[in-house]
Parts: sequence; C-alpha cells; structure tokens
Amino acid sequence: MSTRKRYARIALAAAAALAACGVAACSGTSGNSSGGTSNGGIFVAADNDTVLDNFNPLNPAGSSGTAPGTGSALYENLIYNNIYTGKLTDMLATSYAWSNGNDTLTFTTRRGVTWSDGTAFSAADVAFTFNYLEKYPALDTSSIWKTTLTSVTAPESDTVVFKFKAPYTAIFPELVAQKIVPEHIWSKITNPLTYANPDPVGTGPFLLKSHNASNVIYVKNPHYWMPGRPYISGIDMETVESNDTQQLLLLKGQLDYSNDPLTAPTKTFTDVSPSTNHFWWPATNFNFLYFNTTEAPFNTAYFRKAMAMTINTQVVAQRAYFGALPGATGPEETGVTSGQVNEWVPPSVGDMEWSYDPAAALKLVESHGYKLVNGSLEAPGGKVLPTFHILIGAGWSDYASIAQTMSQELLQLGIHTTVDQEPYATYAASAAEGNYQLLISWGNGNNSTPYYEYYYLLSPQETAPIGKNAATNWERYTDPGVTAALSEYAQTSDLALQKNDILEIEKNVLQNVPVVALTGRSNTADYLTTNFTGFPSASDPYNEANHEDDFDGGAEIMYLTIRPK
Repeated sequence: MSTRKRYARIALAAAAALAACGVAACSGTSGNSSGGTSNGGIFVAADNDTVLDNFNPLNPAGSSGTAPGTGSALYENLIYNNIYTGKLTDMLATSYAWSNGNDTLTFTTRRGVTWSDGTAFSAADVAFTFNYLEKYPALDTSSIWKTTLTSVTAPESDTVVFKFKAPYTAIFPELVAQKIVPEHIWSKITNPLTYANPDPVGTGPFLLKSHNASNVIYVKNPHYWMPGRPYISGIDMETVESNDTQQLLLLKGQLDYSNDPLTAPTKTFTDVSPSTNHFWWPATNFNFLYFNTTEAPFNTAYFRKAMAMTINTQVVAQRAYFGALPGATGPEETGVTSGQVNEWVPPSVGDMEWSYDPAAALKLVESHGYKLVNGSLEAPGGKVLPTFHILIGAGWSDYASIAQTMSQELLQLGIHTTVDQEPYATYAASAAEGNYQLLISWGNGNNSTPYYEYYYLLSPQETAPIGKNAATNWERYTDPGVTAALSEYAQTSDLALQKNDILEIEKNVLQNVPVVALTGRSNTADYLTTNFTGFPSASDPYNEANHEDDFDGGAEIMYLTIRPK
C-alpha cells in the first residue's frame, strides 16, 4: 500500500498529500518497552514531520499547520459527525433544529462548560468564532460565509442562531466541525493567520503540558465537562521517522496507537499477537475508475457498464490491499460506502446492480455491434479499438496494483490497456483538465451521508469543459435528474425526502455508470490492547479511525472512550 493519506474531503491537492512520517527520532518511546506512559497515558504516533510550535485551532492549514492534538485534545466543536456511520455525538451543542423553511438553524449549547482558564463557556463564544471567520476570511476554509450564511447570533447564553439567505441544510457538517475558541481571548488577537497560540485555552479533555520538535505531551483536564472522562491520564504524541519505524514500534509494544498503513496488516501485525495487536480500517470512501465520458467509447453507458462487469473488484482489492480493504460489490456499486448502505441503499435497487460476469459483458457490447476478434474488440464498422491508457500517480503501489489487475481483467472483453504513471502535479492537472481516458483516483467530499460524495462526483458546479479545471467531477458526467435531486436534498431537512433524492441518484449511477467503485478507501487505525481497551472497531465504530490530530472531533471521542486496563 502506498504511504499516501487516504482521504480527500473536497480538494484534490489535499486528498493526495503524502502521509507525513516524522523526521525526528522517536525519543519519547525509545525507553518504553510496554507501551503507555508511566502514569496511565497513551503513546500515539504523530503524522507530522515535526511537532510545530503552533496550537492555533483556526490555522487555515488545519492539522498540517499545527501541533498534533490541537484539534483533538484541546479544542472542541459543536457536534462530532461520524462519516462512517452518519451518527452524531453532541459535544459543545446538545441539540439543533432547522426552522423558517430551513433558512434558520438553532443550536442549544451545553451548560456547565468552562474554558481551561476557568472562564465560563457560552453560546456567545460560538457566535464569536463564526463571526471571527467572517472578519478574517482566510480562516473560513470551508467557505461557510461564501455560501448563504448571513448572520450568527447568540440571543441567549445557551442559544446560537445561524441565518441563511436561502435554505442550505447541506452545510451542516461544516458548521458542526468548526473548532470553537474563547471570545475573551481571541477578541484581542488581530493576527490570527500567524498567531501561534502558545498558551492554548480550550474546552477539551486535556491540557498542554510540554512539547518539543519530536513530541507533545497532554495531561488530563481535571475540570473537563464530561463527568469521569477522560479515563486516561494523558497523551504522548511522538513523531516517528518512517512508516516502517511505526510498525516496528507497534510490534515492540512502544506505541499504543498509530495510523500507519501497514503492508499486509493481518500477516505482519495481527497474526504476530492476535490477543493484543489489532487494526480497523473502515472504508469511508472509494477508489474509483473514472471514465472520460466526453470520449468514445466511454461516452456510452452500456460500454461503461460492460467494463464494470468485467472487473472483479474482489480480486483487485485482495491484490492491492491484502484483504484489509474490500472490493466494491452489490449495493456499494452505487458509490455508497459500507457504513451507510443499510441507512441509504434500499433493497429495491438490488435488481439494478451488476455482478462480475465477463461473458454477459461481452454479450452486452455485442448487442450494440461490437465483436471480439482474435482477442481484440472491434467497434461497429470493423475497426479494432485502440489501446487505452489508465492514468495513476507515480509510485503509488496500491494504484499500480489496481491498474495492472484491471488491465488483465479487461482483456476478457478484448480491451487492451496500458498504465501511465505521472508525478502528482501532472496527475492532478490531467484529472482536473480531463487529459486522460481512464483514471484511477479517490472520491471527494466523503461525509456522513451519500449526498456529499455524489455532489462532488456528479454536480455540474464541480465540472468544466475539457481543458478547463474541473474541481472534482473529473469524469464530466451530469444529468438533469441527478442535478435536481442534489438541489432538493441540499434545501430540505426532511429525511424521507432526502432519502428519496439519494435513491434517484443511486438508480442513475447503477444505470449509467459514470464511475466504477473499485475498492474501499479508508483511514487506518492500528492499536495494541496490552494496556488500554475501548479502541474503535467494526463492532463499535464510534469514530472512523481518525488521525491523532484530526480536526473533526473523532480522535477526541477515542481519547474519551479508551481506558487503562
């Protein structure tokens, strides 16, 4: 598996950033042979190259521009939105409601919360934070104020009201993920883009104890608002020089938790000590095959579907990910991830799903005038199809495996391909400008419902003519029915109506196959249960295997859940 971070929320560049492995020595763990700190804290491998001297939760660079733990140990958001299951966990907010035709959103904020300096938290801090983003637009990385937001007020100490120019319920995940800062401190900060926040004051479960270039140590906040939590006494986050070193430290018991994309994790990690070594890699996204739908023969739905029927995604996934990630089959062919299938994919679409069946795929294209002659597919009129090019990023071993397996599979349909590898900058430009025939890449915008993946895959707002930059709809497929469903979903808070909209899109995807979901794509959680219990797992997916410096709140939920043995 490549060492790339596995998720893109929206931007292509962010999604393909290399998974950072620390360059500093792992000094904090080198003398600890049994995992866990001496006082009941947990050792975690940090993704950062070095521990930055920056604890600014509003830093536009997010986790890559701050010390690890800033967004998971110190500062909190309103609600944790689990993108794997779609489940919401109340944090600084205890309830919310849409009103006035969905142009008003009201949160009730939690009472009895104090900032770590003893000052009381209130809804005014929430209103201040969002208005601060408007005052300093460079901080508004989710473009909250550029959509339809018009005002944020706190009419009562536990009530904050968001008003919009027009209904836009789809903005909810961006609102609840925003880290909240204390008004009594940040109202005096006039340089938030460069402010390093050396003495962070948050509402989170931990306090900053110390940090240097190779580690940061947090200790339990004794006045945290959640009774009895956290169970652990602290967190020691360590930079590690490579993924291989992370794996070695895990095997030696010198780390308790890591996001290392282990190669063949069952064989190299869990089988070594099945009682203590575990990994959980929830598929919250997909690796997709993108077609250039502006170019024949990929501009016809039946041809795209025949190709999908000729690719054994289970074999693709096994070879690329050693069984750690699944191939996309059955309801996942809709592009809806496994954790959301039960909620969002009704059994009624089952008849539209395809199965791996190269013989049926050949019959399908033959019904449209194609012929298989001497191992090559001839188009109607007798011209042999040319060799097509599959584009991947250079050096991405998992994608190389996917492309090579896919090439072998497509030979059954008489389709010959070659695999092209481009450096990331060139690959990104080729995807955005449509300079490819077949592309293997990730989905964008994955979130707590299928709407977000579909929006970035299929919205006309996210595409552009060939040669122009398409933000995320790289296959350049649009459909009026899909566009209407996306629009209606984004304006309503009626779950039944939203589910109907998603169903219409699912049917379109299964019928027209604008992309093919190939394999799951996941975060990676590797952990030892030698000293701690309560890590997230398939049986208890309370977060989506978040990174240790995750800003969405999932890593904080883990630190609040695990406990010493």
